[in-house]
Amino acid sequence: MPKPLRVVLAAIAVLSAVVAASSPAFAERPISGAEAQRLLAGKQFRIQCVDGTQGHGVFNAHGLVTVAYRRFNASNDAPDMRDRATVRARGHEICLAWKEFDGGGDGCYPVAEKDAGHYRIGSAMRWCEIKARAN
Repeated sequence: MPKPLRVVLAAIAVLSAVVAASSPAFAERPISGAEAQRLLAGKQFRIQCVDGTQGHGVFNAHGLVTVAYRRFNASNDAPDMRDRATVRARGHEICLAWKEFDGGGDGCYPVAEKDAGHYRIGSAMRWCEIKARAN
């Protein structure tokens, strides 16, 4: 094989490996709803959602999560909004029954572990990232 062709093929292989390693699918490990519940139970966390919502909360050991959050368009002097949800596992999803957060209601979402203590709940277009804090 001529030398220039080998260089081009090697460059393509390296570029493909870099793209694959940097893709979100490569960096995330899908986890079951039960595993997510176990990993998050008793943890305080920060939350940031794709729509700009940010806040903090806690998953307790009894299947409840509470959050204090601020929408992206809230004024600086507006108080944090607060909500509570029941949490349950359903196969590869975690289900949350909110009163107001995320529009309220009961929804089930896939969970992926990005790295230790860092999770993405939701799918490609609608998700929140949870970063657990050390207690």
